[in-house]
Amino acid sequence: MSKSFHMIDTQKALREVVARLGDEPCIALDTEFVWDRTYYARLGLIQVGLASGVSYLIDPVSIADLTPLGDILSASRITKILHDAPQDLMLLKRATGASATGVFDTRLAAGFAGLSSVLSLANLVAELLDVHLPKEHTRVNWMVRPFRQEYLDYAVDDVLHLPEVAEIIRQRARAAGSEAWLSEELATLNDPDRYDEKPANEAYLRLRASASLPPRNLAVLRELAAWREERARTADKPRRWLMEDGELVSVAAKLPQSGDALCRCKKLQRQSAQRYGKDLLAAVERGLALPEEALPPPVFRPSRDAKHRRPVDAALEQIVTRAQSRQIDPQIVCSKGDLAMVLQGGIPTGRTDHPLLCGWRAELLGDTLTGREPELNLGV
Repeated sequence: MSKSFHMIDTQKALREVVARLGDEPCIALDTEFVWDRTYYARLGLIQVGLASGVSYLIDPVSIADLTPLGDILSASRITKILHDAPQDLMLLKRATGASATGVFDTRLAAGFAGLSSVLSLANLVAELLDVHLPKEHTRVNWMVRPFRQEYLDYAVDDVLHLPEVAEIIRQRARAAGSEAWLSEELATLNDPDRYDEKPANEAYLRLRASASLPPRNLAVLRELAAWREERARTADKPRRWLMEDGELVSVAAKLPQSGDALCRCKKLQRQSAQRYGKDLLAAVERGLALPEEALPPPVFRPSRDAKHRRPVDAALEQIVTRAQSRQIDPQIVCSKGDLAMVLQGGIPTGRTDHPLLCGWRAELLGDTLTGREPELNLGV
């Protein structure tokens, strides 16, 4: 059966809807997009759902100016309910220019209510409401017009149940005594920096091999990755369409300073060397010219030595026990890599702003990370 919704595909209709939404205490939000042949995702549809069951489908292809919707995103008095919020909010900030506040992420929040924090929306709705959402339209090209009716019904389902789901999750967290912790964690989603484009000179940190390179080679990799990032953004093409990660790492490892040396980089494709040779050599030159004090710090890599792994494993077991006793998904507390960073000296001495050392996580963990518990001997 077709779902009931209002299609918003004109500037006038968008302004009218925004005016109506201004009086709502909460709205559900979702986006549909295409992201396979471009650097930036192309927004194909924005879904808005109300607790009353009313739904609006906003067509960003037909509406030239989406900035009015930014007034709703930035209004702290209105709770914005999303499932797995960060990516949607990043797309909406790029489209509207506004950062969201008052965010309630049902995927994240589920982890404070005795549920897994990695449940899909369909599985979460099935678990809490015994409603089973169809899954057959997960790979729709949302840039094609006109929309098929079943695609629109699928899009409505993504926001229709979110207000009820959010209310149930908050009630469960309250009953478990973790509502304050949930609110603290949700507040981190209101940070506008989370939805900004990351600086190009941080792109090297995404590359797994960055942890294995010496400082000078790492500086060159930083220059190479920043060059590729900026070029991909300008061309609006996937970064790996320009060059593969392994090609950049190969150049950073060898530090070539001539065309002949560049061609001897093991994983660098001939086509890449011919097309981008001057740019690659210029990036190498920039990295080599940096003074010692400007080199990037080493990228932390957990020790594989058994002596250092044992305290991490022991602490992780205790974290799991403490989290589960409070009906919190241990995956929200920390990853094994985060824990290793704290216990193996991967953060500067004296730093106290690491997530595991402050806020609700520190309260939950108590002295787990201090080494004061004799049975753990964490060595810190």
